[in-house]
Amino acid sequence: MAAISTSSARLASGWDPKTKPFPQARRTDDVETFKSAKAASGKVDVADPYKWLETPPSKSDETKDWVKAQADYAQDYISGYPDRAAFKKRVEANMSFPRFSCPSLKGDGAYYFNYNAGLDPQSTIYRATRQDIEAAEKAQHDGKPDAAKPPGSLWFDTNLLSKDGTIALGGMNFSKSGKHLAYSLSKNGSDWQTIYVRKTTEPFVKPEGAANPEQHINAEGGPNRLEDKLEFVKFSSIGFHNDVGIFYQRFPDTTSGGSKGTETDATKDAELYYHKIGTKQEDDILVIGKDPKCREIMWGGFLSEDKRWLQVNASKDTNPTARSYIACLDDQDVSGNLRWIPLAHTFDYQLGYLGNDVLEEKDEDGKSVERFYYMTNKDAPNYRVVYTDVRRSSARTIGHVSEFTGEDANLIELVPEQKDALLDSAEIVAGNRLLLTYKRNVQDELWEHELGSGKAVRRLLADLVGTIAQVSGRREDKEIFVSSISFTNPGVIHRITFDGDKKEAPKEVVHRTTKVAGIKPEDYISKQVWFDSTDGAKVPMFVTYPKSIDPTKAPVLLYAYGGFNISLPPSFSPGMMTWTTEYGGIYAVVNARGGGEFGESWWKAGTRFNKQHTFDDVLNAAKYLHGNGLGAKGKIVVNGGSNGGLTVAAVGNQAGEEHGIGALIAEVGVLDLLRFQRHTIGSAWVGDYLNADESGDQFDHLYSISPLENIVPNKAYPTYLLMSADHDDRVVPLHTFKFAAKLQHECPANPNPILLRVDINAGHGAGKSTAKRIDELCDKWSVIARALNLKLRDAPTASL
Repeated sequence: MAAISTSSARLASGWDPKTKPFPQARRTDDVETFKSAKAASGKVDVADPYKWLETPPSKSDETKDWVKAQADYAQDYISGYPDRAAFKKRVEANMSFPRFSCPSLKGDGAYYFNYNAGLDPQSTIYRATRQDIEAAEKAQHDGKPDAAKPPGSLWFDTNLLSKDGTIALGGMNFSKSGKHLAYSLSKNGSDWQTIYVRKTTEPFVKPEGAANPEQHINAEGGPNRLEDKLEFVKFSSIGFHNDVGIFYQRFPDTTSGGSKGTETDATKDAELYYHKIGTKQEDDILVIGKDPKCREIMWGGFLSEDKRWLQVNASKDTNPTARSYIACLDDQDVSGNLRWIPLAHTFDYQLGYLGNDVLEEKDEDGKSVERFYYMTNKDAPNYRVVYTDVRRSSARTIGHVSEFTGEDANLIELVPEQKDALLDSAEIVAGNRLLLTYKRNVQDELWEHELGSGKAVRRLLADLVGTIAQVSGRREDKEIFVSSISFTNPGVIHRITFDGDKKEAPKEVVHRTTKVAGIKPEDYISKQVWFDSTDGAKVPMFVTYPKSIDPTKAPVLLYAYGGFNISLPPSFSPGMMTWTTEYGGIYAVVNARGGGEFGESWWKAGTRFNKQHTFDDVLNAAKYLHGNGLGAKGKIVVNGGSNGGLTVAAVGNQAGEEHGIGALIAEVGVLDLLRFQRHTIGSAWVGDYLNADESGDQFDHLYSISPLENIVPNKAYPTYLLMSADHDDRVVPLHTFKFAAKLQHECPANPNPILLRVDINAGHGAGKSTAKRIDELCDKWSVIARALNLKLRDAPTASL
């Protein structure tokens, strides 16, 4: 593709790189040699002039100074947009609505749920009685003014963890009795977490009558928690074993005494530990040590519903595959010498535990045989439900679980795979009812099946159009709560009660409806369209926009991801909906290949040597939009984060005028595809991306698509906003730093802004405070609105 000359390109509004050139980055002579299958010499030398930017700002004054210069440069352009403050007020107004998760009944007889009044930095946890829940539901039905208030009382005030909302609640797990809660906290968005424990009789709230909440800020959850503190935890489940102990994953300390989240060292050598409540972490029991054959292995330790069995899944990357083992805790103490029953010996599929039943049949030792139910992709790319009968007499000890060999567990099919729908989730509720959520053409359906036979009974919530966001319910209860959302629906929670036998349809009632004053669903068009990609594949895309606009003249926000088997179903974003309303824009979400929308085949079609399909899908989505009256050519903004940031940057390198792209927003992107595997958790991504260090053919492919290596010198790139965070230890900021430095160097006279925004005291995105998210959103749209000359509806500056 020929580059577009910058000498003849028109300058974006408010932009002149001649009068204000980019901040300079020192260039070095660093070169790295990779094996190549294409090169005649069998190797290729790759220049790496910004290798020094791999050292984070926390450890290099030079990096720190360069990042500050870039931040000041970007802020200068952002501050030149006169309507930022007005847009921010409208975003805040549309985000200021109460948000509830589904009530979840625990063993202490109380219901717990997340609540955010709208602009709270972090969501809090409330606790309510059955009477409170019923009264809140009645208040909704009766239309009472206080219906939006949370029932019960505040139980865990997450906003007392820090003054600025930079400490967030990660994972949490109640003990079966409901007497204890184990919870993990992360700081500044880091993947590192610390686990704490508290009794449910001890809430973490501001003392009644306290005048100054800041006096009660406590980063560990208050003085009334237990003394247990588990550090160096990352990507860990929290397996609560009755009220006795916790199974968790721990890594070696790689922080070198620095701030957690700023290090770039590879994350390896995970181990599974057991912590007894009331003891010190140094006394924890090593259950499974690091894998002697694969240092990238990570351990997920889960307890069965009855807390009698431990299941451990060993995964080596982000692929949906894992080795699986179970151990009965009834007749053995937790130790590093447990008797295990292997279920899956290889990385060919995964087994997602659903439940287990004790059978009348006895094994060779006279112990009851137990039936375990699983959701699996073995021989079923779209997933199915199976069971296997487990005999405790087959359990045995071994030096390390990785040494197990032999046949996998015999899986008996209960619910077969559907070829035209993806089984997205499954759970056993209300006795022996199997609840299955299917994705059909990227929209959810909820089905009830019989657990015994696997037969479908009925579809639940038959009028649902959108996405099932949460299902809350236990096997011992008669009811469940189901939350659903869509692009224009901020949330509806239904309560489904199974009172009669399976022949009688359960009772479905609306428990809570969420409304946003400035966003009314009836004012918008939201539909799914399909287009042809480069190779003829049919690709779906959702488009949402106000009925009042002329879509042929509208700007478009085209959001893309396309990776890691992750789906982009309909979901509600008050920020995006505010943008469509206030700028008269179209919000488009493309379900590019590499995602999980249609199962394993769709995912694999956009990974490894097929990764170009992802980029082709997005490029063709842009052409389809302006070619079919959905957006103005030149005003399409392509946005994505993480793997989506990679997608945006690759699309930016490959796009031409025919695609009509006017701006690119790449957030926390994986932009150096030759070296990502060497930093933090990057080695887990080789299943999607390949590994340039592994073989010549893998290098050749990654070299041809890596955004960092395929910048087109002097091409007229559209407005470009690169975004990262100083505590991002998932996709370390070096990716964005090196790419920004090289892009600005190769295109010094670019007719459109090339800006780098670095969020301070923030990570990859999870746990980010509401205020930070609003500021980030407003900065994004200030850049785009200024560069593309977009007009804010009823803007205060309209008459200036």
